[in-house]
Amino acid sequence: LALRRSTHSDIERAQMAAQVGGVPASEVAESSLLRQKGLGPSYGVGPLERQTSVDVKDDTCDDLCPSSEEHYPFLDLTRLGCVFMVAVDHGAPAFGYWNVFFAQGWVLQYLFLVCGVCFGMSKKPLLEYELRLGVYAVIGICVNWSAWLLMGLDWRSNFFNVVFHIWFVVGLMVYAVLLVPVRAFLVSTRAMCDQRAAAGENPEEADFPQDEEERGGDVSVPARAEQRDALLHALVVIGGGVLGILILFKEVMQPLLKILAPLVLQFVSVLGTGTSFWGLPQNSQESLVFLEQVCSYSMVTTTNLYLMFTCPRVFKRRQLTAWAVLINTYGHRMLWYRSSDERPWHGFDLMTIALTTYLLGILHRRTLGKYIARYWFVPIALCGLLWPAGTYGRLDETPPHDISLRIRSTMMEAIFVVVWLCAGDRIVHKEIFTEDKMVFMNDWALIVFLVHKAVHMMLPSPTNWLVILGIGPVCYIRRHMP
Repeated sequence: LALRRSTHSDIERAQMAAQVGGVPASEVAESSLLRQKGLGPSYGVGPLERQTSVDVKDDTCDDLCPSSEEHYPFLDLTRLGCVFMVAVDHGAPAFGYWNVFFAQGWVLQYLFLVCGVCFGMSKKPLLEYELRLGVYAVIGICVNWSAWLLMGLDWRSNFFNVVFHIWFVVGLMVYAVLLVPVRAFLVSTRAMCDQRAAAGENPEEADFPQDEEERGGDVSVPARAEQRDALLHALVVIGGGVLGILILFKEVMQPLLKILAPLVLQFVSVLGTGTSFWGLPQNSQESLVFLEQVCSYSMVTTTNLYLMFTCPRVFKRRQLTAWAVLINTYGHRMLWYRSSDERPWHGFDLMTIALTTYLLGILHRRTLGKYIARYWFVPIALCGLLWPAGTYGRLDETPPHDISLRIRSTMMEAIFVVVWLCAGDRIVHKEIFTEDKMVFMNDWALIVFLVHKAVHMMLPSPTNWLVILGIGPVCYIRRHMP
């Protein structure tokens, strides 16, 4: 009886929302009943569900993908768009050099964000997760290797370029191993914060001192002093730790670099001449500079991990952690030069940002997402103003030494990352998959990711593009065949 009453109550609330949204109430009632019985599609929370819960104030409003049991279509569509742009860039590099669609600021970044969220949602054991990625890596490398053999190219002295874009999958395998303890720690941290909130602490009033008008009443002097002391304690703990990490990597580690430089050069030489494209060292001097840069990159990553550990403990709102990691990551990228060999570290940092946002949330995500979805043209206009007109080059692969240009390009990337984290699920409609039957495009994206480089190598234009696009109908027929 209780289940039946709750079902009818949910249907009535959905019918009321349908009257506002202009959707037939009968359809809403039927879909609500199907979901109660577990028969309806589970493609995330749609517009109707958002309308029924707008006024509900709970701790999950700032969470990204709050239910790991749901299927979120914006993750699929993001992956589709990124794979398509990667295939375009590898077949027509001019698109990347002219930064068409501002692709330098979001394509690779969104791929890492999607992987970070999916890794956080995954309940598979690490071995099974690694085996699946390993199968994809082996298939992709074999396809590329076959293209090199058929074209008669020297693959033995240039194996790094044989692997080419499959290094992304190899990187994911390494990141997954490194992030397993981080994920476990964030899960336990989330549980700790939820228990603290259930104990009666008000996170909205605990992190920052508030005036009497903001509180809507009188605030005692001891209470206000206690809030300020807590904020000062948080700043000292965070600032002291960041300073200690800076000293460690900039001073303490320096004597070890001269010892490690020859070993690094010997390892890089085994990978072939293709390593020069990614900024890896080719002589002893470059090897020493490379290690110094590695210390700088590792300093940012270590600082992010430190913030993930301390912020939920010194702040009452766990959702502040994601903002701290974002500010640290992009603040360093704006102020300090980072060479082309930094991309593996940045990929790990992006997965860390996504994992932190998924497990701890990001403060005011629902509010920001609402306005980003409403004024979607504003971020695009801002990026258009930030990007210097007529600029030619891959600033994502060869970051500029000019600080003004570096700040502009980094701000563009930060805007795209924040937009996706806060409003990605609002911009994409689940009907793309439930009504338009575009699920087969997931198969297309996987196949194209693995084979597009070999297709571009072996086939001239436009035949290569016809083959890549022709994979789509094949996937559709395969999905819908009886």
